[in-house]
Order: sequence, then C-alpha cells, then structure tokens
Amino acid sequence: MIVCVEGVNGSGKTTLAGALLGMWTYGHARAIDPVQHTVFGDTVRTAIMAATGLMADAETLAFASARLHTAGMLAATRCPPMTELLVLERWAGAVVAYGTVAGASPFLLRALEGSLAGALPVDVTVLVDVPGDVAEARLKRLGDRNRFETLGGGYLERVRRQYLAWASIRQVPVINGQQDMATVAGQVARLISDRVAASGHTTKESA
Repeated sequence: MIVCVEGVNGSGKTTLAGALLGMWTYGHARAIDPVQHTVFGDTVRTAIMAATGLMADAETLAFASARLHTAGMLAATRCPPMTELLVLERWAGAVVAYGTVAGASPFLLRALEGSLAGALPVDVTVLVDVPGDVAEARLKRLGDRNRFETLGGGYLERVRRQYLAWASIRQVPVINGQQDMATVAGQVARLISDRVAASGHTTKESA
C-alpha cells in the first residue's frame, strides 16, 4: 500500500506521515521523502538549494529525476503489498504545483507527471491544504528553512492554488490541514481503509 501526502511546505505532511505510521497495526510501515531517499536524490536536492539562476525546466526536471530514482530503487526491492504501508511525502503533485509556479513548461510537466505515475503507482493520494500565510507562520516557528520556505506566504499561496487546481482535475481528496492532527489522520486513515477493503484484503488498521 503506497500512500502519498501532498501539500505545500508547512502543511503538516511530516507530522501526518508519522501519525499514519502509528495507526498502522498490520504489517510494516515507513515514511520517506522521495527526493532525499537516495544519495543521488539528496545530492540533487542540495545542489538545487545552493543554485542561483537555475532555469525552471532544469529545476523541475532535477526534482523529478530524484523521485524517479527513488521509484527505481523501490521497484528493485519490491514495492510494498497491501499489508505494508509506505507513505510518500509528495510525489507527482509537487512537481506540477511547484513547477507551474516556477514557470516550467506545461509540456514538460505533463510528461514528468506521466512518468512518475507510471514508475510508481500510488494507491491513495491526499492533498493537505492550508493557506499560504498559515504555512508561512508554521515554517517560521520551525526555523532552519530552505530557500523555497523563505519566499513568503504569497509564494506558498500560489503553490497552494496550483495544488488545488491539480487536485480538482485529478479528483484527489483535499483535507483541511488546519484541523487538529488526530482529525486529519483519521480522515486519511479512512481513505486508506476504503482502498484496502476495495482491494479485497483485510487489515487491522486503526481508524
């Protein structure tokens, strides 16, 4: 079972991923950031964060390549069955939302989204939605922000709107990220339970 949690920086993805792991009582569970999951991906991300004047297409392609490398690594070690849980902190939606705001080519974005979907089929995808100013306030409290997280609430709001447009077209469930985490996690857990039930498997997953 592969679950993807999408959302802007500061939306609560990491906290939600941890909560979902704690609720999964059937089989093995883990959460990964697919960009930083491999040495290659971590190197690419570090280079992007340090780069100045990088073209939007190049930046978007680099982030996608890190995700595709992770997909290859997961496929080589066998993707998890329904009784195991793998939570991805962002996948194709991030490439589209952040890439669109950066000014990447729509043709490139469509191609990358298709490549990511084909490389690693995701069973459940959700968008954790918070306004840009809320995400900005959270990031300020956390400190040690990367260069995307210092661009302000206006930037995060633009990314958020692209995320919402993407979710609407693809019928991705949108979860209000301003609710308490127990409520958010419960809503996502029910979506996972529904997907597992539809697959014909029985689990002991908490809800």
